[in-house]
Amino acid sequence: MAFSSPTGMVKYTQVVAVPINNISFDRLGSLDWQFSNVTADATYQFVGNWTELTNEEIHEKKIFEMRVQLAGVATADNGELTVPPRFDKKVEVIGGSLASGQYGTYETLSSWAYLFVAGLGNVEHTITAYPGACLTDKACYGGDVHGMTWYWHQASDPGSRANAFYGNEPENWDVNAEQPADLVLIQMGGNDHRHPNEVPGKDFYHAYVDMIDDIHSAWPHAVVLIISQWGSFVKKGMTHQPTQVYEEEAKRVHEHFKDRGFVYYFDTTGILQYNDINPKNHPTDVGHIKLASHLLQWVRLVLRWNLEPLGEVQHGTLYWNDQQDY
Repeated sequence: MAFSSPTGMVKYTQVVAVPINNISFDRLGSLDWQFSNVTADATYQFVGNWTELTNEEIHEKKIFEMRVQLAGVATADNGELTVPPRFDKKVEVIGGSLASGQYGTYETLSSWAYLFVAGLGNVEHTITAYPGACLTDKACYGGDVHGMTWYWHQASDPGSRANAFYGNEPENWDVNAEQPADLVLIQMGGNDHRHPNEVPGKDFYHAYVDMIDDIHSAWPHAVVLIISQWGSFVKKGMTHQPTQVYEEEAKRVHEHFKDRGFVYYFDTTGILQYNDINPKNHPTDVGHIKLASHLLQWVRLVLRWNLEPLGEVQHGTLYWNDQQDY
């Protein structure tokens, strides 16, 4: 079983019934996600005799994955919960609303970040991406809000619900408590650049350098990939021209670390077209797919990682033609 927060996964052998306190979506193995309209604080049975499984599949161990906040888990008397083996590699994505999938059909499940990490098919993964978050600390929204350089070490997010629980003193998060990352992707800058924040380029640059130094200190063997932050498309004559946010500063960050050999720069120019983004420069579902696809190939070609054929698919989004006749 896998949960959005905290993250984990277990195998099960029999029917699973889960008391929950939130809306959920779940799946068996890597099959399509199933979306459940459940009642908060109720008990809901996700798998039963209606589930399409062969007789052999019923009795073998299988992964049941879900995204929900749980109050508890129950199994049949002859059932058991076991922890599956971990993948050797781990990937971490750090970002804002673009990486979190804001405005996507299924939000995070539709995001380029999730489609990339799950699409690899053979890595553990975490996504630390908060809508509205800046990279720079105490420089946005009037100077009273922390940035990702601070939140990366906190167990809560910048949202209002987390603030209601923890205020300005959330529990610290030990980034070294779990498996270290082998690859870290960062895409930040959209919120720093946007009004009313408008963080100066030099401050953004220094915050980026500090962030990567912090990551390298925690995970000294991790490769860090800076993903350029696109801006709006501007109509010029008969074409739409892309813009970049903090392009010079991001390239300077890459140059700063270039001789140390663990930081790469990924230029997103040309991947997305003007109709691949929707409100406030957030990608459409197809935009997320295009970026994730290019990143998968970058990992295959540059890092020489093998891709797992049973990686992630875009669930519930029909972006291909499935009719041969009209």
